[in-house]
Parts: sequence; structure tokens; C-alpha cells
Amino acid sequence: MSGPRWRVENRQLLFDGEAVLLLGGQLHNSTASSSEATARAFAHAAALGANAVIAPVSWDLCEREEGDFDFSVADALLTHAHTADLRLVVLWFGAFKNAASTYAPRWVRADADRFPRAVVGAHDRPPFTYEGATHKPVLSVFSPALRDADATAFERFVRFLAVHPFRDRVALLQVENEVGLLADSRDRSAIAEVAWRSPVPDDFLEFLRGSAQESTARGLWEARGAPASGTWSEVLGDGWEADEVFMAWAFSTYVESLARRAAGIWPLPLYANAWLGPQPGQDRAGQYPCGGPGSRVLDVWRAGAPSLAMLCPDIYVDEAAPVVRTYASADRALFVPECRVRVGDIATSLAAGAVGWSAFGLEDIRVGSQVSQLLGQLTQIESVLVAAQQEGRLTAVVLPPDAEAERVVVGDLELVARGTRALFERMLLDAGVGHPTAPPSPPEETLPGAAVASPHDTRPFGLILDEGDDTFLVFGQGLTLDFFLADSVVEYDSVVEGCFVDGSWMPGRSLNGDERLRILPLDEVGVVRIRLVRVSGATTS
Repeated sequence: MSGPRWRVENRQLLFDGEAVLLLGGQLHNSTASSSEATARAFAHAAALGANAVIAPVSWDLCEREEGDFDFSVADALLTHAHTADLRLVVLWFGAFKNAASTYAPRWVRADADRFPRAVVGAHDRPPFTYEGATHKPVLSVFSPALRDADATAFERFVRFLAVHPFRDRVALLQVENEVGLLADSRDRSAIAEVAWRSPVPDDFLEFLRGSAQESTARGLWEARGAPASGTWSEVLGDGWEADEVFMAWAFSTYVESLARRAAGIWPLPLYANAWLGPQPGQDRAGQYPCGGPGSRVLDVWRAGAPSLAMLCPDIYVDEAAPVVRTYASADRALFVPECRVRVGDIATSLAAGAVGWSAFGLEDIRVGSQVSQLLGQLTQIESVLVAAQQEGRLTAVVLPPDAEAERVVVGDLELVARGTRALFERMLLDAGVGHPTAPPSPPEETLPGAAVASPHDTRPFGLILDEGDDTFLVFGQGLTLDFFLADSVVEYDSVVEGCFVDGSWMPGRSLNGDERLRILPLDEVGVVRIRLVRVSGATTS
């Protein structure tokens, strides 16, 4: 059996040595449990212009009885991905999914003596629940029996993948899903208390000694006098911050136990995803899943789970840029496995070097939506995009509602991006014309009846690809772009609308005169190729 054709290297995702991008969406949690629903969803993904789909395989459906494995769900995923000519990212919904254990098999959940439950103190009700809700199982990450059972099932799953005829459709494997503990900063079960009161492992102490000065864990350790040994409270203290580090080590080493066994069988790139924390409204561990790969403990996770190629953010906050900056590192690739259906976040992620981006709830995205328009163009030129990423020639501008303009540097030029609609309204007022008629509301990004409706992304944005020789390919909407060069004159030479069809550029109108006031559509995604001219002998006035 030859080795896998997928790998992560130099912050890129490679297939047979060629850098690629995974652009598409993630299925709703339950779609993959039905082969017919999966087939419909994959066909819809192709119609959207996606080249990749993210879909789960759950432990409870694979091992209904202990030791009796059935991977028909996974077989359907691979078969339908092959039929639709899509790349596939597979999620392992094992013992932990969204800080709960609802995807563990019945024989695991029903035996609390063998598989102990986590225990939390009297804290606020966790997110996404309500008073009087049916009890939701949360297993303890400190259970050796759980770790072994989960790892055994995951190993069997990876062995199934390794010999499947369509195995090369699978680009990445996600281990568990948004792990952590809600409603408390630490598991208070008996088995967890034993771990808390035990000596800190030598490999964690070694990590502390080599950690960066800005590390949360190192700061806690040094505040205690940098002890050479001791229990967790003796080494880190007793606050919730120490609890978060303790839980992060527990969850990361748990995930590592699965990842290490998989890597020895079929070493596909593996990653873990993060429910972001801290985030607005969730400031303290336990309000977001404590112990997951949140921003305060990324270094703990990298030490505890070295077999993972990436730690990846699920982005449901208003500003994506700070998140991708946090999770993109000098030596780690960035992948966004879950995101709101917001087209501007695609630009932000790719400009930060992401190897892929995925909107959650792919089945609900409307064909012809902004996301569909952009995906349909970008997937045709992925080799051009990955080269631009690697060479630093890709820039994103996304204007928030309260921003008038943003200045960025592109090569040796300064670019000022302004919202076209606001700029045009101001010019009309300056000319004494008055306010233009308000435009009709644009359609939602999602289909009628979507589980969660996603509004049109009204933010002006642009993904700007520097093609060299003062030529720029711009994907976006509602932006006016002005270029400047210190002590010199730069002017537009040409602006050509167009689109990519079967990977080839098809030029449309050549924009000049008044049309250069609006080079990109206001409420849908367009593409233009801009060429500048540097005027010799002229000076700025």
C-alpha cells in the first residue's frame, strides 16, 4: 500500500506535491447519516462552485455494539464525493462534539461506572441550552477506558479509509469536534480530581521551560516561582486560568492518543477545531469550552498534540481578521473548517494564507449567492491563488460598517479602498443632487426555510491579487480603489470586467469614464482586471 498523497508542508496543503485549496462548506451534523441526503448535498456543493465538502463520521453509528464496526456511512461519503468530483474533509465525531458526548455509542453512555461522567460546579447555564432541557451527556476526558475505546474505534476507521478505493478523496481528518468543558473551568469528577492533585507530568514541565514569554501557561508558572515539580495547583495556581491550562493538557493529550494511532496507519494530515474563546460574551473558560484549542492555550495544544498538522478556528464572530491572525503562525498552516456564510470572510482567510475555507450548513446556501459567486471563480484558479499566497501577492480589504476607508500596501504602491455606495452618495450631495434612491434589500445567502438564515454580506470587500507589472486581479463588491506612489503619478490605464470560465479569463466590458466610479458591483461579487500606468515626468499636485 503506497503512502498518502496529501500532506501539509510549508504552510500549504499539497496533493501529489502540488499546492491546492479546499473551498466549500460543511454539511449539517445529521446529513451524512443518510446516503440519499449526502448525495443531494454533494450535488448541491458542485452546483455552488465548491471543490470540497466537510462531513462527519460519528462513533455511535460506526460501533453500535462494542467491537462490531460498520463504516457504511463513511463508504457513502467517499463514494458520493467521487461521483461529484469533490475533495473531502472527514470529521470524527467521537467522544466529544461541541463540548458534549452525544455522539458516543449507547454502550459507552449507558455505563457511567466504566466511562465516568464529567462533573461541573454550580455555574451559569452553558450556551445553546435552555431551562428544563433533557440531560446531555458529558464524559470525562480523564477516563483511560474512554480514551482507549475512542482511539480503538478511530483506528479502525482509519484502517477502513486506508484501503478504500476512493481514499484519495480525503484531504484532511479532524479529530473530535470543538472539545472542551462548558459550565465550569475544570472537571470536578473523582477521576479528574485525582489528576488535579497528582504531580504535573514531566513533558508538561519541559514544555513550560521552553515556552514563549507571552505564554499564558508560562506566566502562571513563573508567578508561582517556576517550581521544578508539584501538583497542578502548586505549579500553576488555583484560578480559572490554571484550570484552563490543566484541561487543555488533558484534552490535547487525549486527542493526541487518537492522532498518533492514526498516523501510524495512514498518515493523512490531522487537525483539531476550536470553539473560539475568549470571545464577546464568553470571556472566561467554561463560558466557552474550557480546555479546547482556544487562543490562550494554543501553545499547550501544540505541545500536547504534536501529531496534529493544524489547530483550526471555527469563526462565528463579527471580525474574522483577528482570528485568522491568531491561528495562522510562521510554521503552521491555517484552515477554517466552519464559518458563517459571509463572503468577505473568504477573502480575509485566503489573504492570511488559509489552505481552505468552509461555510457551515452547505445544503442551505443558495446557488447564485455571494459565496457561490466567489467560490465559482476562485476554484478555477487555485494554482494562481496558492502561488500568490506563497509569494505575498494576495491582499484582502473588508470594510466594517463604521469604516469609511482602509489603506493597505500592495508591492511598492499604497492602495486606498473606499465603500463605493457611501462615496457615491457623498459625491452626489457635494454636487447638490441629493440622496439617491435607496436600493432594494438584497436576497439572503441561504435558501428559504434554512435552519439558520444568513443575510447578504453588505460589507464592501476585495480580494486583490498582484499579477505583476502593475496589473491586479480584484474579486469583490462595492469597493472603489485608488492607487498612490510616493512622489510619482499613478493612473488607471485600463479596467476590464470579466470572469473565469473553465479556468480561462473571459474579458467583458472595458470600463472608462463614469463607469470607473464603480468598478465592482455594489451587491454581488464581480471580477475586474486593473492595469496601472506610472506617468514619467509628472508630479502629484
